[in-house]
Amino acid sequence: MEVHALAVPRALRGERSARITSPWAVGAIVAAFYLLLTGPGLIHNPYQFINIGRHFHAKASSSTVINHARTIDSSTGYDGQFYYFLAVDPTHGRDYMDAPGVIYSRIGYPMTVRVLSGGNPAVIPYVLVLVNILAAVGGALAVAFFLRRHGLPPSWALLYGLFPGLILSVLRDLTEPMAFALAAAALLVFDPRSKLRLLASASLFGLAMLTRETVALFPAILALGLLVGSGTPTSWRDRFRWRPLGRNLIRSIAFAEIAFLPLYIWRHVLTAYVLPNATTQESFGSSQHVLGGTAGRAVAAIVPFHALEAQWPWTGEDVTSLITVVLPALLWSAIAIMLLRRKLTVEPWFVLTNVAVFVVFLPDAIAVDYGSLGRASIGVVLAALMTLPQVATMLPERSRFARGTLTLWSLPVWLLLAILLGGIGPKYVW
Repeated sequence: MEVHALAVPRALRGERSARITSPWAVGAIVAAFYLLLTGPGLIHNPYQFINIGRHFHAKASSSTVINHARTIDSSTGYDGQFYYFLAVDPTHGRDYMDAPGVIYSRIGYPMTVRVLSGGNPAVIPYVLVLVNILAAVGGALAVAFFLRRHGLPPSWALLYGLFPGLILSVLRDLTEPMAFALAAAALLVFDPRSKLRLLASASLFGLAMLTRETVALFPAILALGLLVGSGTPTSWRDRFRWRPLGRNLIRSIAFAEIAFLPLYIWRHVLTAYVLPNATTQESFGSSQHVLGGTAGRAVAAIVPFHALEAQWPWTGEDVTSLITVVLPALLWSAIAIMLLRRKLTVEPWFVLTNVAVFVVFLPDAIAVDYGSLGRASIGVVLAALMTLPQVATMLPERSRFARGTLTLWSLPVWLLLAILLGGIGPKYVW
């Protein structure tokens, strides 16, 4: 398994004509989009992005700051309210949550907001949005520089920056924008030939894991790649000789420890001292099962597409999700398999593992609407874009097809289908 492809230092001179725009132009476009999208709301009422539901707002009365927060016309609200509770009052925010252990384990985003806002409750609602805008821009910049490094147009990074799942995450004050921005930056700086860049990459992954653990597939695959395919030996026989294997084992373990240990330590501290006996991991499984209890949920969870099947009969929104989330994910899985048949590298595994976890075996609770499916698919889109340079070099005959499938994740396609299938109705469209 080769891992050096992530670290090509710069594009060749002959490839520079492939650039149709600057990475900084991509960042400017993404920044302008989000500022125009969120500006009026920030001026009028920044609490509309937090989505505080009446049920959770009335769940406790221990925090004076939270008690004075503005709710929306909804009973449950959305997940962004919990990160607001943690950011604005770390001591009493737990009282307003059903699963405080899960929220407190994702400390990166709310604590960044608290630090940048100086703990000022009046400023925090604005900073929640602005931090995620910076994260969306930063993630798009990382992808753009990665693509330019490999001689591809940086403009394809707009697909990431303007991916509808990422947009909805920014609009709802969620953790995904910051987590995947850090992951994209870690992928950009990763280079197995440089100890300093390995340290920087693992550290960025460590921060990403403290923000949201769903980025874990990327550092896990890279650690495995460092173990079995550092790119220095030329043959598999050489790679498994004692000296290179020992060197690779040390690098792999060190990389994995730096990436995963901060979250492990924080969760231990959290459950031992801050929230004793709290659950820090969301439950996974299917609600549609024949066997009873935990065993039944576990068996049902390994049935492919069980979450999508549970939504039957599908509405227009469900069909939109199938076309703009499931279809491109499966197409890119096929592309990843074709790449692996040509050469064993890590990037296709990014695609296959993210598709397996966040599309094929997705938990029922996430398949309820596009907002949940879209944010779960941010890692799939990032993985596909990281694999795009390999498609251009190893599957040139499929390159145009692969780029075409990327458009299924785009904002215009999602808007068009959402209007046709959600607004007008599928029975009229068919």
